[in-house]
Amino acid sequence: MEFERLEGKIPDSKELKRRVEHVKQIIVHHPKYEYLLEELETILDLSEGSVSPDGLFIFGPTGAGKSTVTKEFTARYPHEIKETDDREYTHIPVLRVVVPPKATPRMLASKVLEDMGDPFSHKGSESELTSRIHHFVKVLGIKVIIFDEFQHLIDADTEYVLATASNWIKTFTEEIGIAVILCGMPESVKVFISNLQLDRRFCNKVALEAFAYGTVEEILTFRVFLQKVDKLLPFAELANLADPRLADKLYFISMGIPFYVMKLLEYATYITAKAGADKITESHLAKALMKVKQVARPFVANPFADPTFELEAALAAENDAMNKYKEKLMIKRKKGRKSLKAQGPSLNA
Repeated sequence: MEFERLEGKIPDSKELKRRVEHVKQIIVHHPKYEYLLEELETILDLSEGSVSPDGLFIFGPTGAGKSTVTKEFTARYPHEIKETDDREYTHIPVLRVVVPPKATPRMLASKVLEDMGDPFSHKGSESELTSRIHHFVKVLGIKVIIFDEFQHLIDADTEYVLATASNWIKTFTEEIGIAVILCGMPESVKVFISNLQLDRRFCNKVALEAFAYGTVEEILTFRVFLQKVDKLLPFAELANLADPRLADKLYFISMGIPFYVMKLLEYATYITAKAGADKITESHLAKALMKVKQVARPFVANPFADPTFELEAALAAENDAMNKYKEKLMIKRKKGRKSLKAQGPSLNA
């Protein structure tokens, strides 16, 4: 996609949106991402006609790219209208299903049918819905089913594993006769701990983690990722994202999670284009970072506004600030408890 030089001219809203949407669609195939795509292709190839199709569990932190990789794999095998002598049907080689929160077996079965296109996906008992899934898997020629957001089999309020739903998944994978892929957050492992038969069924477990940034090789891998992203940005000039100092800053604000890098660049693209500039600069990134807040990291300093930034010092300062905050919180709680004791028993007591 071509993007003209702006040379100080502010583009109209349509062009601004086009550039931002372009950034939202950028997908960079780094080594771990490529490995997962190859693993998914292998499972698809080996599962057809197999007496015991393989299962795969993909896990990793939010923003690492789990859903992106499963969406891309699914998109490689689009739905296709087919005709035979006696019928017309939609061929679905790969079906991707997002597990609903606090899922029950019936909710899961209903969601699978809904994504298959069944207009009566919410009608029938659990066993009737499951039976229809088995029927449609054959009728629609489905070869792989992906269950994304697998951590929803854990009750977020109680952290208990939803046993009936996990048992439904176990039985389903044993009986369906096609490959099943599970994808979720690291806490999804609790489901396997509570269901050893399911754990055995999905012994192939692959982690899609954030970029590491310790060794020379790890740093170079992250910088290559940034370089590839830079070449795809909608501007006439490169932002030099892979420059060692700028790479340090981008790692600091993202901790190696691609989502935060790309979200920052989305906002930076809008700010840069709105200024009529042809290159994202650190001043644009500094402004963009004000829109990217992480609740888990309340003490992150803005590295793009600091010409003397050092990664190790910034990480240490953030850690010290968090520890001091925790200490103050503990002191406050202790004072609160002492105050309650001093007041004596409540009137209700």
